[in-house]
Amino acid sequence: MKKYFTFNFLVGLLILSFLSTTLLAQNTFYKKYGHEGIEWGQFVIETNGGGYAIVGSTNSMGAGNYDVWLLVTDSNGDTLWTKTYGGPNDDQGYCVRQTADNGFIVAAHKTVEGNYKDGWVFKTDAVGNIEWERFFGTDLNGESVTSIVPSTDNTFIACGNMASKSYVFKIDDLGQVIWENSYFPNQSSSTSSICKANDNLYAVVGSFQSQSAGDWFPNIFTIDNDGNLGYQLTYMNPGYFTFVIATSNDNFIFGGIENGQNVVYNNLLDGMEQWVYYYDSQYNSSARAATETANGNVVVTDNSWYASLRELDINNADVLWARTSDFGIDYPKYVNLSSTNDNGIIITGYTSNHELVLVKTLQNGGMSGIDANNFTDNSISMSENYPNPFIANTNFSVSVAASKMVKLYVVDIHGNVVTNLLNKKLAPGDYSFSWNGNNSNGSACAPGTYYLVLKTNNGVVASRKMIKIGNAN
Repeated sequence: MKKYFTFNFLVGLLILSFLSTTLLAQNTFYKKYGHEGIEWGQFVIETNGGGYAIVGSTNSMGAGNYDVWLLVTDSNGDTLWTKTYGGPNDDQGYCVRQTADNGFIVAAHKTVEGNYKDGWVFKTDAVGNIEWERFFGTDLNGESVTSIVPSTDNTFIACGNMASKSYVFKIDDLGQVIWENSYFPNQSSSTSSICKANDNLYAVVGSFQSQSAGDWFPNIFTIDNDGNLGYQLTYMNPGYFTFVIATSNDNFIFGGIENGQNVVYNNLLDGMEQWVYYYDSQYNSSARAATETANGNVVVTDNSWYASLRELDINNADVLWARTSDFGIDYPKYVNLSSTNDNGIIITGYTSNHELVLVKTLQNGGMSGIDANNFTDNSISMSENYPNPFIANTNFSVSVAASKMVKLYVVDIHGNVVTNLLNKKLAPGDYSFSWNGNNSNGSACAPGTYYLVLKTNNGVVASRKMIKIGNAN
């Protein structure tokens, strides 16, 4: 039987630390890398030397518009080197892997004259110089190579999109294509991620359009080492899958968004479902990535503001901990993460100020020496707001069991603070509040979606989605 869960920011506290600290031989840090424009991290790995490699995009460096941005750091997140790749138009990087010679292979797309956007794979040496590159595309279609994984004998299998079809190919470390296949010729489909379960089994996820101009639905399929199709599972609720990983106990963990909710599935390698976990999508987010931890469970992130992380029990999807943080005024969105050799987690994404972030945490998402434990504040709660939707005012209450500093504020869908409602110490008791739909300057906010946020010293405790449908006369 499927298990369904809804959590509204069960949270713990991640406190900003720009200086790395050490505890039990683990270092943690929060680093930002930015220039005058827009940067974001798309994928991160730990390198053979114990540092990190991040691929993403930038529009403040390179040849113009957006270029692929590859950064390599040491174990403390300090930059060893960075390079950009691309031309004067839109180019973006999606995935990076390290090769046997300590170079890097990157999955991306590049705008090619006459072909719109083509899928792009390129191989660099150990300091980022391109050794070869391959393009995959057709006239007037938007192609991309979205994910790549090591296969066998210095080869890689990559997935992407070709002529509005799911496209997978195998390539060696010299850039020679061994085979390539398109799947599901009678429908439009796309792929976002691929993982390797064993030497002859790979899973690919994305979305599938059952009929022309119809809805898109989450999709997963398997292939063998020669590209032969195994099974395909297309799910009933509109949405898409963004990630898939294979775990050590022979499971596929994959997810994304369905019917507006974040979703994570656990299936056996043969496709039999073990559990499914749903939780509320905050700020138009979707579940973006997962990693297996040393204790055999799974940590998931979604790209909501406030750096969302949660650990799920691999056996039953119970939430072992969940935490968020605004990291000052950065409001970072996490996009990708992976486990590290010291049993930590390395994470990349971007801030509300369009800077790329690289975050190293402990296995429980905390920061060493500062937040080594999980905090969930059960001594304070906030009701649902009413009416909702609303025009003139919406009301809510807060119950406090122990005296504490409390912040109440409203943010828009981008995480920008609209107005502060409260910032003071509250004694135990029940308190009633309302928001009149105005910003901090007293001007009426435009109709739309807003979020009411309750925060204590233990971090964001709860949030409530508010729909403003008009302004009072």
